[in-house]
Amino acid sequence: MTLYGFSPALLTRLAAAEGAADGFGLAIALLVVMILTLVYAVYRFVNGLPADSPPPPPWQDRLIPLLAALGLSVALYLTYIETTPEASAICGPVGNCNAVQKSPYAMLFGVLPVALLGAAGYVGMLAAWALAHWRQRPRAARWGYPLLFGASFFGTAFSAYLTYLEPFVIRAVCMWCITSAVLVTLILWFSLKPALLALEAEADEP
Repeated sequence: MTLYGFSPALLTRLAAAEGAADGFGLAIALLVVMILTLVYAVYRFVNGLPADSPPPPPWQDRLIPLLAALGLSVALYLTYIETTPEASAICGPVGNCNAVQKSPYAMLFGVLPVALLGAAGYVGMLAAWALAHWRQRPRAARWGYPLLFGASFFGTAFSAYLTYLEPFVIRAVCMWCITSAVLVTLILWFSLKPALLALEAEADEP
């Protein structure tokens, strides 16, 4: 049986190819946002905050551990997918997660799952946020936000590289990876001002 001259097998392959291409625009748009965020973060880190800059709202700080915990969950799930040959990711209607997770780029140096590196990064961010709230050691706590900023900056830069690979090299987009990239970029954005304020306070300390 054919549909407008196409066999069911051919239609299935065409649908799969179309599904693999879905999400390219989203990945590219996110890549642009991540690059702009990184550039702005570097600019602010070099030039400091404006004199009339208001303090960050408390809800941003409360959101950081939630974002990191969600990112850790995504990273652990992808670590399982990357290290289990018979496992298939639940991809949803957009993209082709399994094409990304089973590609050579899912392993760093061919041995270390990239998602496991991401999981370690999120654990480090959670630890840095906890350090920033260590009331018993205020001098040590002052370094929590700069460490959080550093970890999220590296995570965003690495996620930007991986996001670039998906549409331009692998030719498939993983929505789990896109989700993680959004989470780490938000953490970078939310930690930038607290990190700069902490460094300014450290510099003013006699």
